[in-house]
Amino acid sequence: MATSGRKSIKIEAPIMLIDGTPIWMNKNWPVDFFDWLSKTKLQVSGMKHMNNKIQLTFVTAKECTMFGLKYASRKK
Repeated sequence: MATSGRKSIKIEAPIMLIDGTPIWMNKNWPVDFFDWLSKTKLQVSGMKHMNNKIQLTFVTAKECTMFGLKYASRKK
């Protein structure tokens, strides 16, 4: 998912942008995801909504890589 030196990563998410407003297609997904993310103790410095994806930016590239590894194992 993330490569060395990158601080941001895109993941699939049930979200649509309608006139620039993010609409979650599954109301539980963001609650569950951000609850899980807070437990990882990784520092997110930004987030961008896209159609069917969100882009997360982390404070360091190491945290981005750690997120990628933890997220991949979470989905299994």
